[in-house]
Amino acid sequence: MPSSESLRYAAKAIIIENGRILCLQKEGDIGRFYVLPGGGQNPGELLTQALVRECREELGADVHVGRLRHVQEYIGDNHNFRDVHRSRHFVNVYFDCVLLERPETHPIEPDQGQVALVWLEVSQLLEHNFYPRVLAQELSGGPLSPQPGADPIYLGDSI
Repeated sequence: MPSSESLRYAAKAIIIENGRILCLQKEGDIGRFYVLPGGGQNPGELLTQALVRECREELGADVHVGRLRHVQEYIGDNHNFRDVHRSRHFVNVYFDCVLLERPETHPIEPDQGQVALVWLEVSQLLEHNFYPRVLAQELSGGPLSPQPGADPIYLGDSI
């Protein structure tokens, strides 16, 4: 069982405008890939506070945090990236968010490997190297895509 040091909670922003979703473009061992803005929660910080802070750092913009949409776990030992994430357990919490100002074209305090901000067509997420893949399926109209006002969906241990 992973220690508490290997358990990480993160809040992520689902920002959709005109059929496009705001993503961080990153470069790494797997080449170019895309993830949602957001990041790890600090001790004593609410998930919503962590998300506002992370969006300021990664987007250079404030956001309004809306409803909880998805919860996804990722246990590194169970997936393709086990060599990198061995014994790590991530709990990612996804919130609908609205930009309160236009984001910068480049990150203010980028994460390692973060190179740009891009808007991707939600309907085409599965055509991109977007993570987590299960979320791409859900957002692009997968079988579990929530209806407006629906309860959050638990996505389980997935990539």
